[in-house]
Amino acid sequence: MIKAVLLGLFFGFSLYYVGANNYHNILKMLQLRNMTLAKIIFFAIGFAAFLTGIAAVTGLLDIDHFSIKTMHLGVILGGFIFGIGFGAIGRCPGTCPAAMGSGDLKLASITFIGGLCGAFIYSLIYGSLAKTGIFDALNFGKLTLFHINDKFPSILPLSHMGLIFMGAIFMMLAYFMPMEIRKNN
Repeated sequence: MIKAVLLGLFFGFSLYYVGANNYHNILKMLQLRNMTLAKIIFFAIGFAAFLTGIAAVTGLLDIDHFSIKTMHLGVILGGFIFGIGFGAIGRCPGTCPAAMGSGDLKLASITFIGGLCGAFIYSLIYGSLAKTGIFDALNFGKLTLFHINDKFPSILPLSHMGLIFMGAIFMMLAYFMPMEIRKNN
């Protein structure tokens, strides 16, 4: 529990430090006017993938214990709804606590409460949704991008080296990504 709290505090501080708790910074990124946050996100994903691959290859990390979630139409629709909300208000569950901690109580609180309400409503209608077959449609199971073990199907036959390679590509993309794609008006 202490590790979780410390990691949460570190994550919140990191969001604050790079400006990801700021509504205007997020909207500028989504409008392609300032790509600083996108560059940081791409680099962070790449760095994490790279380190995870290195740790797996060297035996420091057993990826077999990772929890792989099932990929199906419900996940795709949920991601679409999440993306619409994120684009509309420039907030997501990860940025809300950091935004609240830096004084943006109104929008962050509304988003946080909205997320809790959405999760509660989803839990109430889950049974009805399951009966419609939405969780069986486009069900790819616990699909992974790279072959990490024989329990899960993968898109690419690359193993942990795929993580290292993808991590390096993401970090290079972050480095070469322009600071803005659309000019500020």
